[in-house]
Amino acid sequence: MGRIYKIPMDAASVGTAVQDLFAIKCGAGGLILHHIHLDSSNTAAAPMRLRLKRATATITLGSGGSSVTPVTANFNDSAAAGTAHINDTTQATTSGAFTTLLGFNWDTVLPFDYLPPPENRDSIILNQGLVLDLPATITAATVSGYLVFEEVP
Repeated sequence: MGRIYKIPMDAASVGTAVQDLFAIKCGAGGLILHHIHLDSSNTAAAPMRLRLKRATATITLGSGGSSVTPVTANFNDSAAAGTAHINDTTQATTSGAFTTLLGFNWDTVLPFDYLPPPENRDSIILNQGLVLDLPATITAATVSGYLVFEEVP
């Protein structure tokens, strides 16, 4: 088993622009996506369309959001080799193509969890990326959550 890392998002304002909620670039070896969790402060129904995409070649992370240092799950682990961004309003690009792996419709009054069984977890290799994006604008929402991934040799 590789090293486990988390990318936190705390009270981010989303929805007023097309954007990448989470984007991660594999820095060495490979990366396996374990879990994505989101919740919002909305009290009225506000549907949000989400897409999980894989960059099939070198990814360039977007901008306009925040660069985030992945947090180690084990206090004794070294820093992650990958790089991560949250809430980028200028979306990531790739020298290849983006493949949409999954599409979701999330009602933001409820939690969103993507937690596939081990045999269905998506993975990438060096310089590729995974992106959870918001492909259309919605009514603004304040969103918190996290993405959990594993770096493997």
